[in-house]
Amino acid sequence: MPKKGIKKTEAVEVDTKKVKSLIDSLQKIINGKLSVHPDVEFDEPIMNKLTDVVSKIASQLDEKVDEFNRMTISLNLGVSECIKALSEVRQGRLHARVSSSVLDSENELISALGGALNETLGELQDQLDTIHRQRVVIQELSTPILQVWDDVLVLPVIGLVDTRRSVEIMERLLAEIVDKQSRFVILDITGVEVVDTKTADHFIKLMKAAELLGATCILTGIRPAVAQTLADIGVDLSSVTTLRNLQAGLKECLKRMSGQDS
Repeated sequence: MPKKGIKKTEAVEVDTKKVKSLIDSLQKIINGKLSVHPDVEFDEPIMNKLTDVVSKIASQLDEKVDEFNRMTISLNLGVSECIKALSEVRQGRLHARVSSSVLDSENELISALGGALNETLGELQDQLDTIHRQRVVIQELSTPILQVWDDVLVLPVIGLVDTRRSVEIMERLLAEIVDKQSRFVILDITGVEVVDTKTADHFIKLMKAAELLGATCILTGIRPAVAQTLADIGVDLSSVTTLRNLQAGLKECLKRMSGQDS
């Protein structure tokens, strides 16, 4: 006889094939096949509940994987756009920015990265703009063009004159000649200590360009050492009026204006 107080448990029969199907579904889910959902029905409520739980877990895992995939795609696209912007900056295109789609990304990391990148590029552009403006001011101060008399411009040149600087000087001088309608230009090179063939060629081209606009050029302030160098390298200045200093150059301009006006 059974002992008092102990209830005899009835045997529960379960369809082994259905159990095997459930186990196979679980195994597939474990192996990453999240689209697999057990489709078996048991006669026992407990097993049916277990089947429902497995299906629910598979669905939730499906949603998580989809969310992860979307985040991964968003991350990849955001990183690619940031790299592209940096690549353009490396090539000198400082206007490059990441798009609003990156800034509005659901991925906080990508959104923060894009915002920081745009902010940094904007600051860099501002700094370069400031440097450019300062360089323009320095160029204007290093090579001022002065109107010392009606129709007379003076261009004092100081320091070395390379190809880049000669182009800048020519552009500014020609613009001033047209703007002021000047008839004379005094090119004073008192501040030039070294002259080679290229430098002399720059000066000659500068004076010829000014003459094409109707301005007469006078070269003043040639130092003894520069004069010797020009003679040694065989620079032909026979077509150029050369005078000792700026004062003599201004007197010559006034003399010619007086003669022309009379």
